[in-house]
Amino acid sequence: MEVICMIWVINSNSNICRIYEYNQQEKKLPLIKEIKHPENRLKTSEIISDKQGHYKSNSGYGSYTQTSDPKEVQIDHFYREIAEELNQGRNNENYDQLIIISPPHLIGLLFQHLDKNVKKMILNNIQKDLLHLSDQELLDFVRTHYLPAT
Repeated sequence: MEVICMIWVINSNSNICRIYEYNQQEKKLPLIKEIKHPENRLKTSEIISDKQGHYKSNSGYGSYTQTSDPKEVQIDHFYREIAEELNQGRNNENYDQLIIISPPHLIGLLFQHLDKNVKKMILNNIQKDLLHLSDQELLDFVRTHYLPAT
């Protein structure tokens, strides 16, 4: 009897994450969830609604400065949400292994938020932006280069 290993394929960029479930028997890659954060496409000036505040002190006047880039904060929240989804999937035993596809500068952000047990389930970490591929092209790419032979 063949043991079926459930593999999730995570394909993401800074504003969209698609979660697929690789079906070994049917050799298909159906989309099971899509998470979108269109606000991550906005310019920083569009994210900030107000001008910086001003204050007066004994030493004179000043203004409050932005301590971090609002766009990066939005992207960080998005990748935290993806990590929570992957952790919940692991807790529910929805997958046995993961293939993660994301641009190099965003992979590190995701890994900061992943649970250590989720990290152990990563089969492959592909540092590319492949969100432009169709579902069939993604399946062909992943099967050719990254899935174990069955």
